[in-house]
Amino acid sequence: MELRRTQFSRRCICSAIAAVLMSPLCAMAQQPDAGVPVATASTDAASSDVAAQAGVDASQASSTSSAEKSAQQLGTVIVTANKRSERLQDVPMGVSVMAGPQLERQNATSFADYATQIPGLNTISTGQGQTQLVLRGITSGSGQPNAAVGTYVDDAPYGSSTVYALGSLLTPDIDPYDLQRIEVLRGPQGTLYGSNTLGGLVKFVTTPPDTTQASGRIGVDTSSVDNGGTGFGAHATVNIPLANTLALRVNAYDRTDPGYIDNVTTGKTEVNEAKVSGARAQVLWTPSDKVSVRFAALAQNLSSDGLANGGVDIDPDTLKPIYGDNKQARAAGTGELKLKYRLYDLTVNADFDWAKLVSTTSYGTVRLNENTDVTNAYGPILNPIFGLDTGGYSIHQPVSMNKVTQELRLQSPEQQLLEWRVGLFYTHERSTDSQSVLSFDANTGAPIALPTLADLAIGPAVFTEWAGYGDVTWHATSNLSVLVGARYSFDKTTYQQTGTGILTGDSNFSTNGTDHPVTYLFNPSYKFSDDLMAYLRVASGFRPGGPNVGVPPGLGAPQTFDADKLVSYELGLKSLMLDKRMSIDVDVFYINWSKIQLAETAGGFSFLGNGGKANSKGLEANWRFTPVSGFTVWANATYTKAELSADTPPGGLYGYDGDRLPYVPKWNANLGADYNFPMGSGWSGFVGGNISYVGSRKSDFNTVPAPQFTLPSFTSVDLHLGANVDKWTVSLYAKNLGNKRGITAMSSETLNPIGSPFQATYQTPRTIGLSASVEL
Repeated sequence: MELRRTQFSRRCICSAIAAVLMSPLCAMAQQPDAGVPVATASTDAASSDVAAQAGVDASQASSTSSAEKSAQQLGTVIVTANKRSERLQDVPMGVSVMAGPQLERQNATSFADYATQIPGLNTISTGQGQTQLVLRGITSGSGQPNAAVGTYVDDAPYGSSTVYALGSLLTPDIDPYDLQRIEVLRGPQGTLYGSNTLGGLVKFVTTPPDTTQASGRIGVDTSSVDNGGTGFGAHATVNIPLANTLALRVNAYDRTDPGYIDNVTTGKTEVNEAKVSGARAQVLWTPSDKVSVRFAALAQNLSSDGLANGGVDIDPDTLKPIYGDNKQARAAGTGELKLKYRLYDLTVNADFDWAKLVSTTSYGTVRLNENTDVTNAYGPILNPIFGLDTGGYSIHQPVSMNKVTQELRLQSPEQQLLEWRVGLFYTHERSTDSQSVLSFDANTGAPIALPTLADLAIGPAVFTEWAGYGDVTWHATSNLSVLVGARYSFDKTTYQQTGTGILTGDSNFSTNGTDHPVTYLFNPSYKFSDDLMAYLRVASGFRPGGPNVGVPPGLGAPQTFDADKLVSYELGLKSLMLDKRMSIDVDVFYINWSKIQLAETAGGFSFLGNGGKANSKGLEANWRFTPVSGFTVWANATYTKAELSADTPPGGLYGYDGDRLPYVPKWNANLGADYNFPMGSGWSGFVGGNISYVGSRKSDFNTVPAPQFTLPSFTSVDLHLGANVDKWTVSLYAKNLGNKRGITAMSSETLNPIGSPFQATYQTPRTIGLSASVEL
C-alpha cells in the first residue's frame, strides 16, 4: 500500500484502513484523524534574428518610412518546436510563445502567473512547486500519477518519466529572469519528444551566451500580498566573452515569495511563505561557423515551512472556509517542504553541409523532502485505539530521482525536395520514495511513541528506455508539404518494495515490466502564401506502464499496468494580415484517449490499472494586432469538451460515460494589451495588462459512488506599468487586482473521499509589487 499524499495515496490509505484496521487494531482496542514583442531566436539563429526581435530589418534602417512601417508590424517569432529553427507562422501545429521580457514585466515567476494566458493550458496546483500541467483536457485529476505534459529546458528533457517520483506533480517553475521564451506545444508530441507528452510539451528556452560583447544586469523587486506577507527578490546576470569563440553567461537569483495562509492550530501566520534561490551557468564555444558546443548547469531550490500542508480548510458542500479566509488547521511541526532541482546538459551541433548532427547529453536530479499533516485522516480512528486526546499524524516523504538522457539526431538541410531526420534516444532513471507515518502531539509537535504505523521503502525503481525515430517531409510543390514520422520505443522498469507497520503489514517483493509502444505523425500543410497556411495533424502519444506500487503478490491484482495511449486529430489555420500587423491562429482538435491509467482496488490495496476511455474535443483561437507603433493588443479563447466515453472499471474511481474530466473548464479566455511610448529626453514608458477567465470545472472522480463537486469560474486582472531611462528600468505591477478566489485544486482531508473538511488551494490573492533593474 502506498501512502503517497496525492489523491491517489489518500485512496490507498482509505482502502487499506478498511482492510487492516478491522483486524489487528480492533483486537488492540479490546485491550487496556504577454504583451511585449515576442520575437525570439534559438541558439543557432541568435545573431540572424536580432533585427527581427526589434521588429526592424537592418537593410531598411536608412529609410525612415520603412523603419516606421516595420515598427508597426508584429515581430518575427522564431521557435524550435519541431527541433528546427523556423518561423512560428510556418510550424504546422498549435504552438504558443511567451517571451522573456513579457514574463519579466508581469513578474511571472510560476505557471500560475501565466498559464491562463496560453490557449489550451490549465493547471492543477496544490501550492508552489506542486503543479500538474494539463493541455487540451488530458488529465484524470489531481491524483494522476504520471505526467501527461512533457517539460524541456532547451534540448534537455526534465522531470520523471514514471509514477515512482511524483512525475505529474513536481513540474519545475523555472525563474524567468534569463529566459528567452517559453514554447508551449499543444497536442501529443510522441514522435519527436517521446513519452509523457500526451497533451503536449512545455519548453523553457534560455538566453544563450554572446561571444561578441560583455554585458550584465542587476535587478531587485519587492511585493505585498493582500492580508499576507511581503516578498523580496534579487537577480543578476552577466555575460563575459572569454575569447572570440568562447563565452560564459551566468544568472543567479534569490527571492522570498510572500505567504498568506494562517494556521489556527499553532497561531503561525503566512505559513505558505516560500524561499526560492537558484542559478544557471552556460558556456558556449563556437570553434567554427559549422560547430558549436554549449554546456549548461541549472540549480533551483524551494523551501517552505508550510507548503506541504496544502491550502485552506473548506466545507465541500458550500465551498466556504471553515475557519475564515485563508486559514487552515494543521498539527504543530508539520508542513515542511524542501525541493531541489539540478540539470546539467551538453549540446553539440555540427554542420556537415549534407546534414546536421545534434548531440544532447543531460543529467538531472530531483530531491524532495516533505512532512504532511494527515491528522484529520488518521486521528479519528487511531486516537481512540491508543487512548490519545491530542494525537497528531503526518506522512514524512523523501523522494529522490536521478536521470540520464542521451539523444543523437541527424537531419538534412532545409528547403529541399525531401527533408529527412533520424534520431536515437536513451534514458536511464532511478528513483526512490520512502514514506513513513509519524505520531506526535498535535498541539506541541512533541513525538509520541507508538508501534510502527507504516514505514515503506518504495524503490529503487529503475526505468530504462531506448527509442529510435525518424520523419520525412516531402515538399510536393512550393505550396504543399507532407510530413510523415514514427517512433519505436522499448522500455523496461524494475521495482522493489519493502515495508512494515500495522497500517500496511509487512512487504518485501520485487517485480519488473516491459513495453514497446509505437507513435506516429501525419502532418500535411498547404501555404496559400508566406503569410497564410492551413494544416492537418494526426499524432499519437503515450505514457509508459510499469510495475505496480504497493501491491504484494498473491492478491489477484495485476503486478503491472500498461501504457495508456491517445490519438489526436487537429485542423488549423495560421494567418498574418494587414501588412503583418495582425495574426490569427485557429485550430480544432479531437482526441481519443484509451487504456487510461486509473486507480483500482483489491484486497484493501490501491494500485494502478488500465481502463476507461475518454475524448477531448475543442476549438482554440488566438488573435494579435498592432494598430499603431508601440501598441499591441491580443486575445485568445479556448473551448474544450473533455469527458469519459466509457464507464471506469469496477472497483476503482467512480466515473461514468459522459462525465467531464476533472479540472478542465469548457471555456478559457484572455484579453491583453501593451503600449510602449516615448517620454522625451531619453525616457520611455510602458503600460499593459490582461484579463483572464477560467470557466467552471469539475473536481476529482470519487472512490465511492458520488457526483463530482463543481468548482466555480473565476477571473483575474493583471496590470503593469513602468519607465525606461538610460540603463534603468522601473516597473509597478499588480496581480489578481480584483482579489478573486479561484480554486485551483481541492480534496478531502479525511479517509472519506467526500467527507468534510476539504482543503482547497486558491489563486494567490491580490499582489502589488515594484521592481527595478539596471544594465551594466
